[in-house]
Amino acid sequence: MKKLPILQIVLVVVLVAVIAFGFFLSKKKTNVWEATKTQTEATAETGTLSLYEAEQKQLQEKMDAYNIYNSAVDTLDIGACAKIAGNDALKAECTDNIYSAQASKEKDATLCEKIQNTATKSRCANSFVYDTAIASGKQSDCEKIVGDSDLKNACTKNVVFAKIEDQSFSGTVDACNSLTGADKDYCTGRIKKSADIELLQKGTSTKDVNVCGQIKDINMKNTCSDTVYMTLAMERKDGSLCTKIVDTSRKTNCITQFSRINDATILQNALTQNNLAMCSTITASDLKTKCTDTLLLKTGIANKDAATCAKISDAGTRKQCSDAVKLILEQMNKQK
Repeated sequence: MKKLPILQIVLVVVLVAVIAFGFFLSKKKTNVWEATKTQTEATAETGTLSLYEAEQKQLQEKMDAYNIYNSAVDTLDIGACAKIAGNDALKAECTDNIYSAQASKEKDATLCEKIQNTATKSRCANSFVYDTAIASGKQSDCEKIVGDSDLKNACTKNVVFAKIEDQSFSGTVDACNSLTGADKDYCTGRIKKSADIELLQKGTSTKDVNVCGQIKDINMKNTCSDTVYMTLAMERKDGSLCTKIVDTSRKTNCITQFSRINDATILQNALTQNNLAMCSTITASDLKTKCTDTLLLKTGIANKDAATCAKISDAGTRKQCSDAVKLILEQMNKQK
């Protein structure tokens, strides 16, 4: 027998190994497929679910329960809560929230007693206590709120604020003692401002600067006293009172108005008394000119003096005076 070369022997061995390995894989794949097929057939026959299918079913049941919950709460249908399956906690929450909503809608505090959850029942009952306190305006009613300090504080704050905002309120900052922090600061500031406003109104109406001095707010105090001084300056015809005004613009306005009123008085007296010299004491140039021109016109015509007419500043008035004097002189000459 002729010996095979070594290379051929190696090739034959490799080929046999490949064929054997392929047969092994084919056999293993067939076993796995058959096992999977057997499991699937068993699942179908017994009615049980795979892990994935069980999770999907459980998720769907939760979604269905929450859909029922939302619909029941939206429509306040307490009977619908009973349809929630497999979730007793959600079913109880559904019922409690509907009772709470119905209590608020129907203004019926007895419905709060039907709520099972302690916290929800407390919130429901406290809401009625809060409404009662706001309606009565009594801080003592706010103290009946149990287990909710934030709501109790809000109740107290709103009762106090409602009281100090009322037009009939005549109390002091002691009304703010039950408050704290920014709420107390606002309360005391509001009361002080109200008191200052009352003093401002009283001071200006009675024209009493001593009342103005009781005002705490510096700007309001100055407004009060400035108003009083300006009023008195006009009434008493005393321009020195304008100098006591603090605000610069108000002081200027007072001086201007006083000067105008004073000038008008001088003008009237000068014309009544035919006192040309008095016109020179008028401050406003337009009134001074009016005073002088009017008296020069009157004097020029009375004295038939064209030279007096020539001293008139206004051209129209000057011509009126000259024409009148000329006419009078012509008529006098005709009568001779």
